[in-house]
Amino acid sequence: MFDKWLDLEKQFNEGALTRRQLMANAMRLGMSSAAAYAFLGAVENPTSLSEGGIASARAAADGEKLNAVMITIQRAGDLGPVDAMIRGLNRGAEEFNYNVRVVEALQGEYQGAIEASAAEEPDLIIGLFPPMADPLERAARQFPKTYFANLVGIVPEGVPNLKSVWHASQEGTFLTGALAGLVSTQKLLGVDSDVLGVVLAVENSEQHGYLAGYQQGFKMTNAKGSVIHNVIGGNSPFEDPVKAAQLAGVLKERGAGIIGTSGGKSQHGVLGAAARSGYLGLGLDNDQCQQYPETCIASALVFLDQWVLGVMKEVRTNTFKPGHHYVGLADGALDICSFGDGDHKLGASLPKVIVDTIANLRSQVLSGAIKVSGTPEL
Repeated sequence: MFDKWLDLEKQFNEGALTRRQLMANAMRLGMSSAAAYAFLGAVENPTSLSEGGIASARAAADGEKLNAVMITIQRAGDLGPVDAMIRGLNRGAEEFNYNVRVVEALQGEYQGAIEASAAEEPDLIIGLFPPMADPLERAARQFPKTYFANLVGIVPEGVPNLKSVWHASQEGTFLTGALAGLVSTQKLLGVDSDVLGVVLAVENSEQHGYLAGYQQGFKMTNAKGSVIHNVIGGNSPFEDPVKAAQLAGVLKERGAGIIGTSGGKSQHGVLGAAARSGYLGLGLDNDQCQQYPETCIASALVFLDQWVLGVMKEVRTNTFKPGHHYVGLADGALDICSFGDGDHKLGASLPKVIVDTIANLRSQVLSGAIKVSGTPEL
């Protein structure tokens, strides 16, 4: 079938077919009208079929299934980022006509997992989190006909079939931290402390971004406020809710009245222990106010499912954008939950002026009037 599509391209470029004839022939080969238009666009762009080869023709044919593999270094079932990205993968399979599968790679096996998947010649391989960056780059150079994406990672420029997406994580936690500062300043919701605690999973740039946002937001709205933190570490820092709960207890003993999280399954240890340990929590990734309505004030949302959908759509429509992409609040990549509405128990009980203050701070971040640094005070 691909040979027939390429033959249509050749005839069109030699003047043997008009645009209308090209589309009619493409539809006879089984394309829908929308796919035929996309195919015409690919043919009229001299680089689409010559540089993209068969992958470009595949992308134009919405009737043919593409194949995508997601490789994660954290296990599914975290009720957080991994599960969100798997939801995006499954939704992309339905909306953009993909066969998909998920591979959980163990530490030390990342390169092998990527290369074994690439040997099957899928259209797209998505590797999750920063440690996948180097293995994905090596594989992208080795398998130039497959597209690779590192979500929540950073890859170098210049590899045409490789991209990464990294987020301004500090913008989301800035807003939840600012809300915590207002709650603590006014001694609302039973909080009688000017200390915000944060449990980090590891010491890296992503986690430091979360911490930096918490620090700047909390101190902006609570002039007397201070932020303390500790780090889970170990072999499974994102999958250790027991240790996370223990560390949250330590922060409570040191005076924290509100404690923020930093992602993964571990954050459920922090939020789950809040009621029995006597503090309130700040959620992350998805809206955890719904899971912990009695103790979670608000959540910083990261729309990771949309990141997955975006790269799947790019491959399907032959619009893949290689290189590194840095996204934030203004790009719709993250936000704060709608904590002040009726679906949020604690947030809905706060004075309207507090809800409006956070909305104003959000507008200032969007406009660039407030720039949130990703570098924390350590």
